[in-house]
Amino acid sequence: MKSLLFNFAASYSGGGYKRLYEYARWFDQHGGATFIIHPRCHGLRSEFPANLYIEVSQSTMRRAYDDCGYLRAVRRQTGEPDLYYSYGIPIYWRFGKINWFHLSNVLPMAHRGVALSLYDRLRFGVLRRRIVGKLSNADIISAESRWSLGLMGVADDDRLFLSVNGSDDELQYMKAGAAGRKEDFAVVVGTYRHKALTDSLSVFEMLRRQNSELKLIVIGDPQPVPRRLRSTPNVMLSGVLKRPEVMSYLQRAQFYVSTTMVENSYNAASEGVCLADESYISDIGPHRELLQMTQFTEVSVPNVSRPLLHIRRADLHVDHLRTWDEVVVEMLQRCGITSLPAKDA
Repeated sequence: MKSLLFNFAASYSGGGYKRLYEYARWFDQHGGATFIIHPRCHGLRSEFPANLYIEVSQSTMRRAYDDCGYLRAVRRQTGEPDLYYSYGIPIYWRFGKINWFHLSNVLPMAHRGVALSLYDRLRFGVLRRRIVGKLSNADIISAESRWSLGLMGVADDDRLFLSVNGSDDELQYMKAGAAGRKEDFAVVVGTYRHKALTDSLSVFEMLRRQNSELKLIVIGDPQPVPRRLRSTPNVMLSGVLKRPEVMSYLQRAQFYVSTTMVENSYNAASEGVCLADESYISDIGPHRELLQMTQFTEVSVPNVSRPLLHIRRADLHVDHLRTWDEVVVEMLQRCGITSLPAKDA
């Protein structure tokens, strides 16, 4: 039995938690694996008990000067794993027989034009230097889009691997073929600065000139939302919602809007374009990869300096999307692992 160690210590929400959850689910059904997790992910222990979980809690200060010091204790507990998979955490030294680095956040590698705070600029600058400086320790380097892989500056293409996020919900919804009842609102998911919410508001104002009953629902932490949106009538800040609630809003939405400046993955956009009737999304590399088989239109929106892409759900093709099971199996095959025992074996 291969020993597999996955380090998700810095990920407890968003896309990081989603990948952690799906990996833990899959390995729970196939003999188990070891996961380094944040204490907020403690619930995985009871939900997927076939895995071994090692909880790690680090302060911001500790991460600054001893980012992976806990790995010394982990090594004493687990020995050298056949695979060490690090989600977004630089590989400071060779830890496993095969060492895999996965780029979790693209902002350290590409944030030009994004209105970041001084703290974030400094933080991302340090993280970029650490990631790039330690890539020599990685046997395999993955990201969630071909565009993101191109940012790694790695000349050895043999080490690069595309590992997209799974799209189970989108594929199931498209297979069902039922658009459902749509309501008079547009949805934006995510409120961080790189989401460019003032541009999303301009899209909403354009759409509202065609439908005066339309409302805009902004899902995510309300704290970073610009004042202009807060003071605009017919804009509702929902706050952070659980995933089923997010999916429910998208299923009922007439429009999905994403004017994000940069993304590692097309996953957030894929959920929106598969569930809403129509979508307006930014023209960035991962979004182009999502739409590689789909007819779309480039559009200009008043007060938005960048072109956007307009997609109708009826025109969408999803044959290139992957389930989470496929994502995990493809990852294992890249490591030369072709079979693991099933849970009931």
